[in-house]
Amino acid sequence: MSELTKESCRFVENATQVISTLGKCIANFHDALLLPTCFEEFHRCHCPYYKDKHASLQYHHKLFLETFYNTIKKVMNDAQLATPETAFAWRAFFNDATTKNPLGLPYSSLSRPSTGLTTSDRGSAGGKKNTKKQTAQQQQQQQELTAGEQADAKGVELLKNREWMPDDLVAVVRLQKLWRGYYARKIKTARTPGTELNLKTQELLQKAYTAIEANTESHGLALFRSMFKTDPDLMQKYPFHLDEWNKISLADYQGSHPDQPPNSWFIVFREIFHVSEEMLCVPKLYVSIQTCMMRVIDNDTREELPRVFTKVAPHVYKKNKNGYTFVAEARTLDQPLPAGRWRMRLIGSLSPLPAPIKNEVNASFHSRELRDYYIPNEKNIVLRFARITQRSTHKIIAAPRFVRYVVKVTEDHLVSLQLQTSKSDVYIRLQVLDGDTELVQAVGKGHVVLPAILFQKDPGEDVPETKRSSSRQSNKGGRGAKEASRKRVNSAVEGRGSRSSSRSRHSVASMDEEDDKEQKPHKYVIQAVVMRSSWPLSEVQWAFVQTLKEIEKNELKVSHKQRDSSPPRSEKATAASKGKDKGGKGKGKEKGSRPPSQQFDMTKPHWLMRVVSDGNAAEEIEVKKDTERADEIRAMKKAWEAAEPGRAAKALQARLKYLNTHMVKVGGDDDDEEENADEHSEAPPTEPDSGSPEMQDAVLSLEPPCASPPKEELKKIDITPFLRKTCDTPRLRDEAEVQRQMEEKQKEIAAYRAFREQVEHKRELDRLNRNQQKIDQLQLYENMQVTVDSAREAINQRREAYREKFLAAERLRSEEIAALEAEQEKRTPTPKGKKSGKKSASGKRKK
Repeated sequence: MSELTKESCRFVENATQVISTLGKCIANFHDALLLPTCFEEFHRCHCPYYKDKHASLQYHHKLFLETFYNTIKKVMNDAQLATPETAFAWRAFFNDATTKNPLGLPYSSLSRPSTGLTTSDRGSAGGKKNTKKQTAQQQQQQQELTAGEQADAKGVELLKNREWMPDDLVAVVRLQKLWRGYYARKIKTARTPGTELNLKTQELLQKAYTAIEANTESHGLALFRSMFKTDPDLMQKYPFHLDEWNKISLADYQGSHPDQPPNSWFIVFREIFHVSEEMLCVPKLYVSIQTCMMRVIDNDTREELPRVFTKVAPHVYKKNKNGYTFVAEARTLDQPLPAGRWRMRLIGSLSPLPAPIKNEVNASFHSRELRDYYIPNEKNIVLRFARITQRSTHKIIAAPRFVRYVVKVTEDHLVSLQLQTSKSDVYIRLQVLDGDTELVQAVGKGHVVLPAILFQKDPGEDVPETKRSSSRQSNKGGRGAKEASRKRVNSAVEGRGSRSSSRSRHSVASMDEEDDKEQKPHKYVIQAVVMRSSWPLSEVQWAFVQTLKEIEKNELKVSHKQRDSSPPRSEKATAASKGKDKGGKGKGKEKGSRPPSQQFDMTKPHWLMRVVSDGNAAEEIEVKKDTERADEIRAMKKAWEAAEPGRAAKALQARLKYLNTHMVKVGGDDDDEEENADEHSEAPPTEPDSGSPEMQDAVLSLEPPCASPPKEELKKIDITPFLRKTCDTPRLRDEAEVQRQMEEKQKEIAAYRAFREQVEHKRELDRLNRNQQKIDQLQLYENMQVTVDSAREAINQRREAYREKFLAAERLRSEEIAALEAEQEKRTPTPKGKKSGKKSASGKRKK
C-alpha cells in the first residue's frame, strides 16, 4: 500500500521539468536569442496539447497563471520576497497585465513603493553591524505601514461614500487609461533584453526562483494538482493521466480499548473528522472484536452514511460545517472481552484526507448509565429526557411526559446514546427532539443506538475561558494518550498539492465561528417509544407498576418541608480507559424515590440507557431528572397554602365530609365479612413467589387486570330534573310509530321539494324576463341611433345646398372682377420708361 501512495514517475518528471524550464527562462531573460526557445520549451512542458486545434490555449494560460500565483504566494511570503517589485517582475515575465494582485499583497503595499532593502540585500550590505538599529528601523517601518493602512482604509471609505459627478467619472476613466498605457509600456520595456529595467527584473526573478528551486518537486506537483482540482478534465490531456488509477491516499489511526464485562455495550473510538474539499473516501476498521461495527454520521444533516452490513460504503464526502463523526461500537457476549488494539485506515483518492482538528482519535469516554422501571402509558412512551440547547427539523406529534431528565451543557457536546430493555424482543424507537420537533431517531429490537448527536450550547451561554481551559487541562492527562496513540501515515507526497495542515485546520475551524445571532435557545428531549404493542406484562408485573404509580402520586402531595429535586432512580457513571478497572467495577450508584436500602430489582421490567461523552468533557454535561411539571404543581399548592394557611387541611376535611355523606355500600355485606376484610387490609401485602417465573409469565397482557369491585361507591346523581321531554306521555316506538315518522319525514321532504321547484321556476322566469329586457333595450337604442343618423343626414344635405349656392355666387363675382381688370389694362397706354417694369409686374401677376 505504501508504494501506491507515491506519485508516478512520469508525473514527478513532468512537474520537475516545468520548474527547471522556468529557471532556464529566467536565466536567459536578458538574451534575445535564447529566450524564445526557452519559453517555447517551458510552454511545451506545462501545456503538451498546444497543437490541439480544439483546445482553448487562452483558457489554459489563464488557469496556469492563476494556479502558479497561488503556488508561489506562500513561497514568496516565507522568503520575504512578496513585494510590489517582485509582483511586477512576474507580470513582466508572463506578459500579464490583467491578473489582480498576483501575490496577494495588502492594499497599502500596492499603493506606495516599498522602502529599504529586502532581507537578503540587508544581509549583503553588512546588516550585522548594528542589530538594535535595524530592529528600531523595522518597528518604525511597521508603525508607518500600519498608519498607512489606516489612512488608506479611511480614504477608501470616503471614496465609497462620495457622490460621484459625471465629470469625476470622466476624469477617473482618463486616469485609468493613462495608467494602463504606462503600465503596459513598462512591462514591454521590462521584457526588452538589454534595458536597465530588464536586468532589474531578471535579478528579482532569480531571487524568487532561488526560493522555489529549494523544493522543486513539491512545488511542481502542487502546481499541477491545483490545476487538476480546478479543472479535473484537464488531466486527460497529459500523458500521465492513466497513472492516477494506481494512486491512492491513506491515513492510519490506531489505539486500544480496555477490557469489558460480559453482555455490555461500549464505544471503541469516536472522533469528528472535517473535510477540507470534496473527495471520495472509505474507512476500513481492523479490530479483533467480531461484534464491532463502524458508523459515519453527517453532523449537519444528522444522517448516517450508507453501510454494507457492518462496513461503511465508499462515499463522496462534501465539505460541511460540523464535520463527520466516525464511531466504532461493539457489544460483548457471554464472555468478558480482554483489552485489545484497533486500527482505522482512511483511504481516499486525493489529499488532504478528512482529518480531526487534533492529531488523535479519542478512545477515552465517560459513560453515564440511567436505569429505571418500565411503566406503561397510553402513548407507549418508555422514557423521556430533556435538555435545553439548540436546533430542529421534522415535525412530530407531542406526547405526554413519562420519565423526563434535563441535560444542561456548557459547551457544544458530542454524545452517543444506547438503550436496551430487559425484554429482548421489544420493538423500541429512540428519538431526540427539539421541543416538539424531531431531530433524529432510531428503531431497534431490545437494543437501539444513536451513534452520534452533537448538542450545541445556547448562544448566550458562555463560560469563562480560564475555567474552561483549566478543566480541560486537568482531564487531559486521563484522555488515554498512551492507549489511544495515533499513528498517522500521510500517504501523499508533500508537494502533491495538499495545503498545509495548519491552514486546512484553521479554515475548517473558522467555519464553526460563524454568526449565531439568529439562533434561538432550544430544548432537547430524549424519549423512547414502544412500538407494535410489543411489551406485555404479567399480573405480578402489573401489580408492581400500580405500586410505582401510587408512589409517584404521593410525591405530588403538599409537603411543608423543603423537597429537593429527586435524582434518577439508578445512575452509574464510569470512565472507560485502559488504566482503570473493568466496566462493572467502581461504579457509584444514586437512588431516588426509594429508601437507600432498597436495591434495584432486575427481575422487574426495566430499561437501561447509556449516555457516552468524551472523557475530558464529562464536566460539560449534567443529567438530572426533570420535575418541572411536578414542581409547578407543588409550587402552586404551596402558594395557595401560603396565601391561605390551612387550605390543604380544610380541603381534606371537606373531601372526607363529602365522601362520608355520599358513599353508599354495594350489596349487603355482613359484619363478619367486613371484619375479615379489615383484618385482611391490616396485613401487609405479600407478593407471589418470584421464584416461579413460569407461573408469573403464564399470562401476558397489554392491559392491566380488572380490579376487584369496590365495596362502597358514590351515590348516583339523579339526573331526572335535567331531562327534557318531547311529549307529555311516553310512547312506544314500534313499527307503526316508525312508519308514521317515516311518512311525516317523506311529506316534509316532498313539501320542501315542491317549494324548491317553485322557487327555481320563478327564478328561471325572472332570468328570462331580464334577458328579454336587455334585448329590448338594445333594440330601442339601435332604433334611436338610426333616427338620429337620418335626421343628421337631412340637415347636412340642406346645409350643403345652401353652401354651394353662396360658393357659386362668389365664383361669378370673382370672374367679373378679373374680366374688368383685364379690359382696363388693355386700354391704359404704358410709358416707355415704365414699360419694362409694368410688364414684369403684370408677368408676376399672371404667374
